[in-house]
Amino acid sequence: MEHSILKESTSKNLEVYLKNRVYEQLYYPDFFPIKFVNQLSYETLIGSKGNRVAADIVTYNASAPEKTRKVIDRLTGEIPPIRMKKIMKETDLNDYNILKATGATNMQQLLDLVFGDVDACVDGVNGRLEWLAIQALSRGQVSLSTTNSAGIITQNSIDFQLPSANKEVEAAANNYWTTGAYSTNTPITDIDTIVAEAKVAGSSIKYVVMNHSKWVAFRTSTQVQNYCSAVFVGGSVVKLVPTLQQVNDMLVSQGLPTVIVVDTSVTIETAAHTQTAYDPWLDSSAADRYVLFCPELPLGNMLVGPIAMETNSPKQCAMAKKGHILVSKWSTVDPINEITMGETNAFVSWPTIDQCYILDTESHTTWGV
Repeated sequence: MEHSILKESTSKNLEVYLKNRVYEQLYYPDFFPIKFVNQLSYETLIGSKGNRVAADIVTYNASAPEKTRKVIDRLTGEIPPIRMKKIMKETDLNDYNILKATGATNMQQLLDLVFGDVDACVDGVNGRLEWLAIQALSRGQVSLSTTNSAGIITQNSIDFQLPSANKEVEAAANNYWTTGAYSTNTPITDIDTIVAEAKVAGSSIKYVVMNHSKWVAFRTSTQVQNYCSAVFVGGSVVKLVPTLQQVNDMLVSQGLPTVIVVDTSVTIETAAHTQTAYDPWLDSSAADRYVLFCPELPLGNMLVGPIAMETNSPKQCAMAKKGHILVSKWSTVDPINEITMGETNAFVSWPTIDQCYILDTESHTTWGV
């Protein structure tokens, strides 16, 4: 490990650049905002929140009736590192030297070359957190494999312990959302049913969360269009495809939760450097099935732990942070390379999952099949 070859890549310059750089807004902080913790292990208390239990009316001088304590589940584990690096090789460094030699006329190209890898690393770490959070939202678990994480740490699914009773399916096959049965499916009825079921269990559903393709299926449904809008043209009723605002206005008027559409794409690069962009709402087999019902936002936190590179800084590294993401730069010799790395230690904590429901819109038998 040697000092950065790029004269512009000092810790001070990195700090100034990252402080002023505005990156694309992401969804995960809305659902799981960052929470810093002091250790790399975590314990999520599932069921620590719930509906109030009423006290009893008793006579004077009588003992207060005892109530049972809510059963609390514990999900424990280690907060994993999330890292990526970009390498400027000899050809890239030759381009850097040429741009330096040509002076101010190519200043923007020079800055793009110097800080392009910095942007890529910050975006990459945020992209993985986006993937992690939205995978959790869509099915209540995260499935890791060599196709979706080159640095895979487990082949097993990470289950956030959604209760079995909260895993919902459709009433019949002709109620599926995306099989073209738009004249027979009943998304509004689905919402009514789950809201009522949740209320009995002590959960007040306020949001229905889905990806863009599920939203397209939802707004195309005849039942949804009947509820939202229709106009008379030449004496005939013409149904209109409603906007998200129109749908939410209708749902609120009926005392129902509002729809949130999560529309994002994350590019995953395998160890063989094959890149594939896909919707992180899809499950491990790329199936588009699920809709989340939740009582509040945020749902929990993205737990962020200490980073060893920051607390034990090599003197050769130029380093700075963008929020919780540490960016470091250094060089190597034989061959000569410039390394840029972005990293954080982070994982989802979802203590309210027992109050949430997930509907499999493409099955009427077994959830997730």
